[in-house]
Amino acid sequence: MRILLYTLLGMIIFATDILAETIRITNGEWEPFLSNYSYQYGLNSHIVTEAFKLEGIDVVWGFFPWQRANENARKAENWDASCCWWPNNARRKEFLVSDAITQTSFVFYHLKSVEFHWDSIQDLEGIKIGATSQYHYGTEFMDAIAAKRLDVEFTIKDEFNYKKLLARRIQIFPNDPAVGNAQIRNFLSADEAKLLTHSPKTFGVSTLHLIMNKNNKRNNYFLDKFNSGLKKLKISGRYQQMLKDMKAGKYDKKKVIYQQEKQTKQTKQNNDE
Repeated sequence: MRILLYTLLGMIIFATDILAETIRITNGEWEPFLSNYSYQYGLNSHIVTEAFKLEGIDVVWGFFPWQRANENARKAENWDASCCWWPNNARRKEFLVSDAITQTSFVFYHLKSVEFHWDSIQDLEGIKIGATSQYHYGTEFMDAIAAKRLDVEFTIKDEFNYKKLLARRIQIFPNDPAVGNAQIRNFLSADEAKLLTHSPKTFGVSTLHLIMNKNNKRNNYFLDKFNSGLKKLKISGRYQQMLKDMKAGKYDKKKVIYQQEKQTKQTKQNNDE
């Protein structure tokens, strides 16, 4: 009798494993929305995980530099999708694009001691602007850069631009306010953080989405399941609670990671000297 019971239990477990579905999604660093070092891998990652879970699908995350995250999703050899991207026209032509997960926008960070107001792109001409490589700051802003109407200096990480603001090497730096505030809380000292603020005017308002390779027919199924799960998550009220948790700092990148990065950078500088 016991042997029969164990056999039946093993068959149930085996059948459950067979029925379980998994989607593999690439990701990158943009706290508090996305980070390998944040609670539940950041707000958007958490939303994606929970939306798929409501449809009986597990998520396996892989964190890469953004260009590689995109390329892995494009090839679709070992990865099914990528999170999370602005839905420009080129991306919509190449990928399946999910319903919007969250909304983003940009503001300009600057020193509190420097008076800064702007109403149009023309007001930014002649101002030293910091930016991060491979980011898209909205069509109007990017077109002005391409036309060389703006003086923009690029760096590889958002966090470096705050240091450049403090050193007065740049005058303004665009970032999403949720992202910027989280990075400032974690990357800068309390005294440094007190010196920075951002303008109230927003620009480049957009949304973040999952993208999936169009050539993989299975991805149409995954897309429908995600959109369905996302709707359920919003109806349940849990989605709205996650947004509140983000504002409260729950999805901030773990401060110890910043400390380790700063120590590594300082060690490298000392060795170079």
